[in-house]
Amino acid sequence: MNDLVESLLTEFKKQRIIRGNIYDNFMFYSYKVLGANKDDKYKHTRASILNYMTQNKNEILLKLTRD
Repeated sequence: MNDLVESLLTEFKKQRIIRGNIYDNFMFYSYKVLGANKDDKYKHTRASILNYMTQNKNEILLKLTRD
């Protein structure tokens, strides 16, 4: 799970313009990348990944603010 979060973090950091709350923007970005528009059999997996990221908010926020 950490490898997935790390890859999402690196791709998110590659974006040039990041405004507002960086954690909320990252969560929305992750939601979109994980297939937000699809109503498929993987929605429970997507929800568990986002739940994991919510539980580790402080760790992710630290990685987001660090270069």
